[in-house]
Amino acid sequence: MKTPIALLSVPLVAVILGPIEAPASTPPSEPHRISTISMAPTGHPLLTLAGAPGAAFRSYFDLFRLESSTDLIRWSPMVTIVGTNASANGPTFVDDSEPRGSHRFYRTASNHVLTPFQPPTGPYSVGTFSRLLTDPSRSNRFGLKTNSAFMVTFWYPTKSPENALASYVDRPLAERRAYWGTYTNAIPALMQYATLEAPILADAAAFPVVVYSHGLGDQMGRAVRTENTGKAVELASHGYVVVSMDHTDTYATVLPPSQLIAGRNVWSFAFAPDRIQDVVFLLDRLAEWQIGDPILRGRLDLERIGIMGWSFGGGTAAEACRVDDRLKGAVLLDPYLTAVQVVQKGLLKPYLNMAGTPDPTLFAKAQTNAYQLTIDGATHESYTDNAWTISPNTASRRRARAMEACMVSFFDKHLKGSDNHLLENPRTSHPDVIGFRKK
Repeated sequence: MKTPIALLSVPLVAVILGPIEAPASTPPSEPHRISTISMAPTGHPLLTLAGAPGAAFRSYFDLFRLESSTDLIRWSPMVTIVGTNASANGPTFVDDSEPRGSHRFYRTASNHVLTPFQPPTGPYSVGTFSRLLTDPSRSNRFGLKTNSAFMVTFWYPTKSPENALASYVDRPLAERRAYWGTYTNAIPALMQYATLEAPILADAAAFPVVVYSHGLGDQMGRAVRTENTGKAVELASHGYVVVSMDHTDTYATVLPPSQLIAGRNVWSFAFAPDRIQDVVFLLDRLAEWQIGDPILRGRLDLERIGIMGWSFGGGTAAEACRVDDRLKGAVLLDPYLTAVQVVQKGLLKPYLNMAGTPDPTLFAKAQTNAYQLTIDGATHESYTDNAWTISPNTASRRRARAMEACMVSFFDKHLKGSDNHLLENPRTSHPDVIGFRKK
């Protein structure tokens, strides 16, 4: 909702304070503002930003959107400043983009744009959208008779600026206290570094694809397709299309328009064959979309498809990669491998296994292009967005960044043929990596 605009005039620069956009979920708090303006030693304007969200958000990041104008009529996005809410001091910005002594106006939205994530490191902005798929060959998904529909979410490169970030989680799930506990006070307001339904980047070659498989989604595992949004956004920023699906054993899914449906919610690994069928079905749809989809047509490089998964999803990813020739490599995030045959039969394609205790048999059977490592101090859930969302701290974020760097390096090497050599010895750049081995 718009509120009156306040004007502050200072020598050389005028500053506008007022809202640009206001997500309805953002709680009352001390609003954003440009608190002071002075001259930096370089002679350029130095802006000090202020404003803090409520206590529930102090462990997350607050994005200050600065816009500029020369005439108070035409405004242009300028820069997004990432504020650390745990800090007592607001962020600062030196505008060195204009000659010293020039005249410029500034403004920032008074509302808070909150995210658990640090910005992705790739060169592309990221878009996202979700769609409903229907597999007529199956029924009774989620325990509902005749229901054969399930949701998938895409992340992909786009040119759109980050001026309309997508919500982190579908609202009916974000507001589910049985899932988030005390974090239900914060999760509905959090955003991801992706623009909702932005057009996929067209003036580039087709993008490699990475499929994601979530963990076991019972009441204990609580896994969903968006559990590794941070890694999906990071990959998309480096030029990948990432697509994640809700398996029949997801904790819960939100079907359009906003129907929350619980998954099977039983502790069982008997869903492995159904999960593999999900992957195969999705790969078949990718081939159709590459030919005729109005959004994805011509943008998917189907000769370069990888797969990734966490926990039971890691086992799903490994097994699907073993049996389907369309998949060229896999990243396994603390995988549960007992329910599938890949350990006994071996995975002879490139894979990266990041795990608390990497399976020695899987590595022993590998012939080449196999990597395994552990992230020091990481728990099982640390290999998901929990590193960012659940009591995050400097150490958990550092570990998450190490995982992301190794993941991107692996897919770049084995899907793009571009090697930054991080996986020669990742510990040199990321000290949290221990127990690294490769073939």
